[in-house]
Amino acid sequence: MSANHDLHTHTTFSDGAHSVALHVLEARAFELDAIAITDHYTPGSALADDATFDRYLAEIGAARQGQDDVIVLKGAETQAMDTRGTVSLDARHAARLEWVLCDLGGASEGTLRNTPDHRNAYMENVIRTYLSLCDIPYINAIAHPFNTGNTTPCARPEDYPEVLLRELASKMAATDTVFDVMNDTVYWFTNSGLQPCQVTAQYVELVKLFAAEGVRFQVSSDDHRSGVGNTRWSLLVLERAGVPVGQIVDPRSIMPIEA
Repeated sequence: MSANHDLHTHTTFSDGAHSVALHVLEARAFELDAIAITDHYTPGSALADDATFDRYLAEIGAARQGQDDVIVLKGAETQAMDTRGTVSLDARHAARLEWVLCDLGGASEGTLRNTPDHRNAYMENVIRTYLSLCDIPYINAIAHPFNTGNTTPCARPEDYPEVLLRELASKMAATDTVFDVMNDTVYWFTNSGLQPCQVTAQYVELVKLFAAEGVRFQVSSDDHRSGVGNTRWSLLVLERAGVPVGQIVDPRSIMPIEA
């Protein structure tokens, strides 16, 4: 298994603690193959401002210069706004990025916002949202999928009907939408009643199912403060799920945008 990258990180351009330059310095020191800077692009966020977005891309571009130790990708983490495929990222800005993640968050209507009272309806909305994201050409990966353990009702990985999971996995494989195995996934299940080892076991089974359908995976720290390259849990899950090398993203295949 080869997954020597970190394709989901946050800097001071959103809610991260460290600069772009420090992220890249750490990635070089840790001898990562690649890092993606994917700051939050949510409604009203700093990156939605044209001038700030220009400066963001300029700093990432500057971090590429004078080194060839690590691939540095210009990215962002947008958010699903509803179950129909509306996202917070401006399409003009998306065209200037190389790696775009999309998550479920506080503005995601019908899932993490105004969560349905009935768990089955909730889970159907989650799947419907992810299916719609697969149809957006500039969405490369779903960030920390199934981060639904801290809501009321709680939806744990084992709660999702297999038929819905397979429908989503098939769509993700067909559209090459990547599954983000994020190192701090346990954070999203602190109110679920599950022990950490149970979260791991259930997530391994989830990854196995998606891998069997041909979905590709990435690993990430989702670094805000825990450290670039902190991917031990992600690698453990991929290894236990038996994900083959060919189904792990190779950052060398991602074309850089210089403008």
